[in-house]
Amino acid sequence: MSSAVMWISREPEVRYALSLCRVVDPGTRDERYDLLGVIQVPASERDPDTLRDQLRRWALATLATGGYGFGRYYASYSTLDEDDEPHRSIADDDINWSGTQLLVPAEPPTDD
Repeated sequence: MSSAVMWISREPEVRYALSLCRVVDPGTRDERYDLLGVIQVPASERDPDTLRDQLRRWALATLATGGYGFGRYYASYSTLDEDDEPHRSIADDDINWSGTQLLVPAEPPTDD
């Protein structure tokens, strides 16, 4: 019987991030996502969903202060891979941006 000690490595720490992409050619077969930025955020290992509710607020603040123009954007709350790229999505949000504020669909006319 061997008396050697065997070390068991710990799983790598899960890291979380918010990311923002510009959607290029939305709604076409050439649609693609250009990653504009990723910010690593602290999150509780026991409750990583706590940041889900802050995703839209963060994305709108980023768009407003970053001088981003009219278009469709995609915000995501996800884990990060070993290269600090977004990996597994936890929550996401599609945002239509006017260049200064959120665009919201018009209410359909009512029949009176």
